[in-house]
Order: sequence, then structure tokens, then C-alpha cells
Amino acid sequence: MSQRDSAFVHLLTELTHYARENQSGTVLPRMLVCVHEKAVAVIPDIVFVKRARSGIIQKNRICGVPNLVVEIVSHPSHRDKLLGKKKDTYARCEVPEYWVADPFEKVVRKYVLVGGTYQETEKSRLFPDLQVQLFDSEKG
Repeated sequence: MSQRDSAFVHLLTELTHYARENQSGTVLPRMLVCVHEKAVAVIPDIVFVKRARSGIIQKNRICGVPNLVVEIVSHPSHRDKLLGKKKDTYARCEVPEYWVADPFEKVVRKYVLVGGTYQETEKSRLFPDLQVQLFDSEKG
């Protein structure tokens, strides 16, 4: 399993477990997200939608702004795109939280939207008690 796939499975499992335990919402993998007001259609690696907003989840897409978008670095050369253009797109769509999981640096960068721009934070507002760590997939 690649480092990216390992990080994806780990994060999806951790977020899903936390959301179920706290009955806070729905975690979905690789779901088409359409934000019509901003003319944006993207397929993030993982999305989270709070239970109170679950109406935006449709059969094969999310029509509206999810509460959290997670992107996973698939290759070190893609890091700049996720921390630049993609981050700007999600900020423009007003996604409250954006995470970039980097299995090559073994880090999950968390950003919260403040005044239209993302600011890096140590603690998630949506998953405040969740401590996510990425491990070296070769070490199993």
C-alpha cells in the first residue's frame, strides 16, 4: 500500500470513528462536491458534513459547502498545489476547515477559515479531541 493510500485509510477510519462516537455528522471519501454559487466542482479525498447540514448530501454528490475538506499529498511535488491553489479554492468556497495530510512529512496541517483566509491551527474546531498522526507505512 502506498504512503498516500495508507494515510487515506487511516484518516478516513479515524474521522469516521470520531464522527460516529460523537454523532456529529457524516464522513465521506472521494465525493463530488458542487458549490454552484462559486462555480466549483471538486473531488476531495475526504469530506465531513455536520449532521445539521446533512441535507446537502445527495446520492452521488454533495451540493453545497462541506464543513471539512481533507486532501492528501500523493507526491511531494503536489504539496504546493494543495497548499496554494486548492487551499485558495476552498477558502473562496468558504469551507470552514481544510486539512492537508502529508504522509511524506508525517504531518496533518489543519486550517480554519478566519475572515475569508485560512489560518493554520493546532486543534480542529470540528474534531477538537482527535489527535491524528501519520506513520511510516513501510514500518507497518
